[in-house]
Amino acid sequence: MSEEKDQAGDSEADDAIQDAMAEAVASMEAREGGDPKDENAKPSAADAVTEALINAKKELEEVLEQTQKEAASFREKWLRAAADLENYRKRAARERDDVTKFGNEKLLKDFLPIVDDLERTVEVVAQSQKEGDDTQLIDGVRLVLKKFLSQLEKNGVTTFDSVGETFDPAKHEAVQQVNADRPQGQVDTQLQRGFMINERLLRPAMVVVSLGPASGGGGDGEG
Repeated sequence: MSEEKDQAGDSEADDAIQDAMAEAVASMEAREGGDPKDENAKPSAADAVTEALINAKKELEEVLEQTQKEAASFREKWLRAAADLENYRKRAARERDDVTKFGNEKLLKDFLPIVDDLERTVEVVAQSQKEGDDTQLIDGVRLVLKKFLSQLEKNGVTTFDSVGETFDPAKHEAVQQVNADRPQGQVDTQLQRGFMINERLLRPAMVVVSLGPASGGGGDGEG
């Protein structure tokens, strides 16, 4: 019951406010439509309030219009940025696919001339076997190997010699230890080349490490 009375009171208050606003607007419109030659007409307090309300209404309408324009502008920029981001994602995905598919294209292309040289070497081998001369075969293989290493170096891959060097676990892989004339701890034999790529180890060299000369005439031993 009390709630209903409160609601009724609120409704009556709203009606009173609306009536006062309507009266103020009507008074202002009447004043604006009066005789402009009547110098004795003086604005009342109600007229001043009415004028202030009308001006405030105009300002609010202008602010609302400006806010709507800014909101539309922000939305347009957001949609454009979202479209740009989506295009970037698609382009990045394509680039990743291209790197996966063609990342080694340059390196492999540099190796193609070596394939040509190997084919020519096979032809020379076939001819040298008929003539009983292996010199051309050895020279041909050495030339191909030199060219192959040169192409690797062109792509940042270099090799290093290990024989006579102190064993370094950072670049050597010891597969055997033997008694040899070299000092203990030095690489006596290189079984497989090691390679670096741009100053980083690509593959360790496979080596045999010296245990030093055998004492008492002992033979080679394995570790």
